[in-house]
Parts: sequence; structure tokens; C-alpha cells
Amino acid sequence: MKKFMKLTATALAGAVIIASTGCANSGGPVVQSTDTESETVTTETTVEEDDGISVGDHIMFGNYPQNNGNDPEPVEWRVLEIKDGKALVISEYLLEPKAYNIELSDVTWENSSLRKWLNGDFYDKAFSDSEKSLIQTVTIENSDNPLYGTSGGNDTEDKVFCLSLEEVQIFFADANDRMTAPTDYALSCCANVCEDKTLDNGMKTGWWWLRTPASSANRAAEVDCYGNIDNVINADRVDGCLVFSEGICVRPVVWILLTDDIIEL
Repeated sequence: MKKFMKLTATALAGAVIIASTGCANSGGPVVQSTDTESETVTTETTVEEDDGISVGDHIMFGNYPQNNGNDPEPVEWRVLEIKDGKALVISEYLLEPKAYNIELSDVTWENSSLRKWLNGDFYDKAFSDSEKSLIQTVTIENSDNPLYGTSGGNDTEDKVFCLSLEEVQIFFADANDRMTAPTDYALSCCANVCEDKTLDNGMKTGWWWLRTPASSANRAAEVDCYGNIDNVINADRVDGCLVFSEGICVRPVVWILLTDDIIEL
């Protein structure tokens, strides 16, 4: 039996649904808080279960265009961590291609156009007011690149963010686990894909940004279409993609508040 989680007793009934778990090669989880209390990145993860939802489950939350048209549809998210009644979730698919920064320059996550878009236009478009009330503001630790020492800049407070280099290694088992694909909508916006690599469902895999800088301040780490990340130093000491690279997608991450109101089908 699958279970449905209602995020509120009325307005959000059915908004979160447990679903079946389904460039160059390119992080600890965030501890939750309320919007008035900041959170801090750690290097430990937990596998708690909350009202039948556990790490690895999939939920539906928010709405965003995903087919060839512009009509919004429920977004599928994977649960990465559960703690204190809140869940850290990442979109299962790549929702839209966006440059890490709109111009080629030295930039950190704090000042990137991608961060501005995620916490502005994307946040407003993807979530209703009721859903926004469940999304937590978190303090994001922006560590230096562990291989090159490239500065990660200041810590930030975000509602929506990308995983770091370290976090993506904590939350995903291996390259196969990290592979995912752009939606049809993302493809219509010119998302890059591998012609020779597909998921089990036949979707061609793509690239997605991490928030960590790469081998230089004008490059950012990413996960490529084979699930590789910046975890080795290349012979030419160049990793990641130039920040204004097009065709690399966004895989948003949010902390959401879970409630106790469970409906079992």
C-alpha cells in the first residue's frame, strides 16, 4: 500500500505523495530550522523515518512545467534526509537549463545568478503560498573546493539551493545513482543530453550544477551525464564548467516541513 502525505489538513491535501522509487567531469547535509532560525551544514546524515516516509522515498511537491507545453505539473522529489519532522529533498529530474552565472566572471554561490533565480523566479513559480510556508530557510556552508582550494565564498541563507560537492557524495551511492535526465520542458529550453546514455525509462541523461566552485573561480562543479563529479584532479588541472555555460540544468534542493496527517490508500 502506498501512502499519501498531506502537508496541511485542507489546502495542501495530496500535495506530497509518496511515489515508487524510481562538460568536464565534474557538499554534509543541512540541519533544518524554521524561517526565523538559520541552519548549518554538517557532514553527517541520518536515516530517520517520519510517519512512513523514509530516506529514498519519492514525494510530489510544488508544480513546474515539465512537458513540451508550459502548463505546470507536480514535481517529483527524492528524500535525501529526514530529521526533526523535516525532509531534505532534491528534484528527481532536471527541471530547466540555467547558467551558473549569466556572464563569465569570478563568482561564488553567494553572488551567482543561479542562486538569485532559484530563490526568486523559481521559488515563486514552483510553489504556492501554502507550500512556501513549509519550505525552510537554511544557512548554507559554502566550502572551498577540496581539491583546488578555490574559495567557496561566504555562507548564505537560502530557501532553494544546489547540493555541494561534498553533499552529492554523501547522499548518492555512486555514479549510476547520480544520473538523471532533463524533462521534456528542459529539453525544449535546450538542455544538453548524452546521446548514448539513458535511464531505465529511456530518458537521455544530462548535466546538473553543484554550488561548489571548481578548479578556478570562473568554473563551477557539476555532475555529468554519466554521473561523474569533480572528485579527481585531471591531468590538465581543469575541472567543472565555465559558469556561463549553457545547457547544464538545475536540480533544486529544499528542506520542507512534514506533518502528521497521513492518508493511506
